[in-house]
Amino acid sequence: MRCCLAACLSVIAAGCGSDQVDTYPVSGKVVFADGEPVRLGTVEFESVSFGTTASGKIKEDGSFVLGTYTSTDGAASGKHRAIVVQIVVNDGTFRHVKDHGRPVPLRYGNYATSGLSVVIFPEDSNNVLLELDRQQKTER
Repeated sequence: MRCCLAACLSVIAAGCGSDQVDTYPVSGKVVFADGEPVRLGTVEFESVSFGTTASGKIKEDGSFVLGTYTSTDGAASGKHRAIVVQIVVNDGTFRHVKDHGRPVPLRYGNYATSGLSVVIFPEDSNNVLLELDRQQKTER
């Protein structure tokens, strides 16, 4: 019985990844037009071809690493729409002891209004620079 159960679980586990799109490593940085890094938030890329999304947390220096199925496996190749989401609650009930930096304009949190797009190449490394208020570029 145990052998049968183990065999069934192996077959199920082997089939789980078959629908996954190939992903490629993506890292980058989010900055304002003047070069100041965005210091808080999340970056999300939506594949135009596959519909998959990859996301990553923005660090204090503006850097991020994307993940689709795991936190660092990257994104699908091809064109992506991108958003930058930042949530800072400041209702006046407490004083922030950490400087969160400049706020990201709300338009960057919506695919329809962000105006951000990137192309991910099927390579070992994709280094993306997202410049808010300017067109972004992909460094190769």
